[in-house]
Amino acid sequence: MSHASGNDLRVQAGHKWWALAAVCFGLFMALLDVTIVNVALPTIQRDLTAPFDDLEWVVNAYTLVFAVALVTCGRLGDIFGRKRVFMCGLAVFSLGSLLCALSGDIHLFGLSHSAMLIAARAVQGLGGSAMAPLSLAIISATFHGRERGTAIGIWGGVSGLATAIGPLVGGVLVEKVNWQSIFWINVPIGVVGIALSLWAISESRDERAPRSIDLYGLVTVTVFLFCLVLAFILVNHPDKGWTSPYILTLFGIALVALVAFVVGELLLKHPMLDPRLFKNPSFTGAAIAGFTLSAGFYALFFFLTMFFQNRLSFSALDTGLRFLPMSGLVFVGAPLAGRLTDKIGPKWVLATGMGLLTVGVLLMTRIGSVSTPSEWVWLLPAFIVAGVGNGVVNPPISAIAVGTVEPYRAGMASGANNVCRQVGLAFGIAFLSALLSKRYDTLVQSGVAALRTPGLSDSAKGSIVKGIQSAGTIAGSTGLRGEPNPYTHNPLFPKLSTLAQTSFATATADILWAAAVTLCVGFVAVVILVRRQDLKH
Repeated sequence: MSHASGNDLRVQAGHKWWALAAVCFGLFMALLDVTIVNVALPTIQRDLTAPFDDLEWVVNAYTLVFAVALVTCGRLGDIFGRKRVFMCGLAVFSLGSLLCALSGDIHLFGLSHSAMLIAARAVQGLGGSAMAPLSLAIISATFHGRERGTAIGIWGGVSGLATAIGPLVGGVLVEKVNWQSIFWINVPIGVVGIALSLWAISESRDERAPRSIDLYGLVTVTVFLFCLVLAFILVNHPDKGWTSPYILTLFGIALVALVAFVVGELLLKHPMLDPRLFKNPSFTGAAIAGFTLSAGFYALFFFLTMFFQNRLSFSALDTGLRFLPMSGLVFVGAPLAGRLTDKIGPKWVLATGMGLLTVGVLLMTRIGSVSTPSEWVWLLPAFIVAGVGNGVVNPPISAIAVGTVEPYRAGMASGANNVCRQVGLAFGIAFLSALLSKRYDTLVQSGVAALRTPGLSDSAKGSIVKGIQSAGTIAGSTGLRGEPNPYTHNPLFPKLSTLAQTSFATATADILWAAAVTLCVGFVAVVILVRRQDLKH
């Protein structure tokens, strides 16, 4: 059972809605920083004169540490106290944010400014990995009955909003203040969150677990997640690929570590993550839904941002404003989903959310025909449908994740579900990036081959194809503008520029089809696997 002292129970009774506010503070900060940095990267690169590899790791360092430490931090909260570990996570995250903000002005341990920023982002990721799973575990221990459905609905709304609104918040802060402000803003919020948590949250833990850490599970799950997520991050680098020895080695180590983890945890009396959780069909259905939600929807924000900024020439702020239907409508869908989950159960609420997201992403496939800034409104119906779905889908996933286990295992269950989401996000970006690149290269090759220009030999066409393909999809999204190439002053350049942009737009539409199929898989899994009788509370 979850433990709470008499004093804690009185605190819980009087302050539980403030406790919800406190955990939502932490959750919002942790998930917002997954996406908020993307729009600031060009400014960071100019200010810190950072090489491209360093720039990538400003994003990847957070994602990698966040995903790897989720299960560990969730279980540490179960063992040593969820409030205590959650507050430690808030403090670490706030410290990481402070170091990120100062990274352009200070040197520590001989690190360059960009290396300092990368290290600070890793610290942020560690703090965030404690806040995300334990926020849900604290809600599960604090609220009961219908109030739990309402609280999880609010939690789910904050979760969806934080992930979707990152580009808008980042755009406003970068354009109106500076890139450091996206980190400075976390510091006072973190201080308020810590004070509120200390006052309002009651302590809870798994009283059945020994006060010791499962080192075997910690090491094996860390190796598994580190190698798996790192492989997804690096797989699309020019000097690597899905079949390169480096990537295959990472996948191989991850597989061995996973098998060792599962076998070892099954033999332990108090495992860090009990693999038997996945014997529950509803828990597995929610895990698949979380994975496909991240892979098929949240991963799209990276590509949609690139399309709006490069193809349609919107600023970071203007791009974020046009994404508002997908973020703002979370406030419509999430509370409704929380109440409906209480009344009819989470299965059909979750299935409806996954269905709406599938339809919304299918409607986005019109993006291939969008070529001018004013035509972005063709995507507005898609954004509205997806926005409602984004609000509806998060509360029931969370309700199933913690509702299919005993309350004392809430941290473990929440951590496992969050890992599925983060691995899904890493996989989605990697898979869709590879598909985008493949389709773009094919379309460029066929487009150049179709050129009918006197004196343009097959060998010259081959050279042009190679040059455009090597410039990459990001250059293609801009119509090769600003990209050094030998064709800028060539009479063919206008045609090549248009070809690159249309190839990028068509390839983007193709990956949206793939994303819709991914979401449909999640919908089917929910319909088949989730059952009311599996819920314990």
